[in-house]
Amino acid sequence: MKRLITICCAASMVLAIAGLASAKSATKAKWEKGWISDSKCGVKGAAPGHEACGKKCLAAGEHAVFVNEHNKKVYTVDNEDAVKEMIGHRVAVHGTVDADKGSMHVDKVNPLPEKGKSASMGEMH
Repeated sequence: MKRLITICCAASMVLAIAGLASAKSATKAKWEKGWISDSKCGVKGAAPGHEACGKKCLAAGEHAVFVNEHNKKVYTVDNEDAVKEMIGHRVAVHGTVDADKGSMHVDKVNPLPEKGKSASMGEMH
């Protein structure tokens, strides 16, 4: 009987830990501030004056990315059509981050006033 109780307790612990892990990985959508850049320029494209370069890079096959302005983390945007028009601009995005994949699914995007100095295009490529 003690053995059965021990097995049941161990199984309950495993299920509880698995439940907590899956709940932690299921992130909620939230608002983030940052820049829409391209996968070639990344953080360097998170500045005013990057629009033309970003459009050129997207046309050449690069992917749209979101650069968080607070921690400079770069996320690939998995539904990049939602943000392509905002390439080179500071934005607030509402979306879900998949930290394991380094990607973000964007639900909404709103333009924000740009701040910072103009980036030199010669430094980006």
